[in-house]
Amino acid sequence: MFAESPAWKKIILFIFLLLFCASTFSVLATLIVKIAHLPIQSTSALKILQLFGSAGIFIATPLLTIYLTEKSPSDLLKWKMVDPRILGLGLLAMFLFSPFINTISYLNEGMQLPDFMRGIEGWMRDQENKAADLTLQFLETHTIGGLLSNLFIIALIPAIGEELMFRGYIQQQLQKFTNEHVAIWVAAFLFSAIHLQFFGFFPRLLLGALLGYLFFYSKSMIVNIVCHLMNNAVVIIYAFVYGAKEALKSESASMGVFGTKTMVMASVVSLIMTIGVVLLLRKKASIWQGK
Repeated sequence: MFAESPAWKKIILFIFLLLFCASTFSVLATLIVKIAHLPIQSTSALKILQLFGSAGIFIATPLLTIYLTEKSPSDLLKWKMVDPRILGLGLLAMFLFSPFINTISYLNEGMQLPDFMRGIEGWMRDQENKAADLTLQFLETHTIGGLLSNLFIIALIPAIGEELMFRGYIQQQLQKFTNEHVAIWVAAFLFSAIHLQFFGFFPRLLLGALLGYLFFYSKSMIVNIVCHLMNNAVVIIYAFVYGAKEALKSESASMGVFGTKTMVMASVVSLIMTIGVVLLLRKKASIWQGK
């Protein structure tokens, strides 16, 4: 319908759809909470709001935009099965990246702003603590039903939605105007910024970049969703087995057990091995796909 429209019209349409989907799904979620007579601050109500919010913003918005503005939506969505070896390399890259991400998380958590920005830092930490409290409330469950709902709401839906939005739509739109590296890093920046968790910004930025390169080289949305899902699910399952508070402990615990030098060395090895796996994926993906 808008495939031949200029870029500025497509941007306006995207913003309109984003606001429309966010508000519509929010109203639907609120109605469900009210009909079910759930206290608005209860875990069940918050999960419903989270589910509909994620679905509206990150799934409905990019899908509607892509289908309204692209001649061949399937070319952008890349819903295709891939050689299992490609998926295996993607999962291996995510696993190997963990020590490096953990070290960056530790450094990011300890970030301090200059004295004249103490007020801003205090506000940022307050927002971070509120987000952590909400996450703790979601993860604190001891039933299989609670675990499954968390895997669906906190792991699967965000994995699908965020990959559709940031890799499926934003990254590929940016690639029309710039090279793939700029597109990947800008999309990763937006991916991290949208979470509004300032003391986790850099590890999420790097994770977004890794996912961007995996998508660019694998050319498969399925690879990205599975890798993103694994990253989310590991925390949820760990929290279910060992407790939510244990799962959300600062990475300083690892630093305390293994020592700073050991963790830094492990993170350097982690980064080198991850880059190696991504380069191998770049080399082999098209061959394994028979192209």
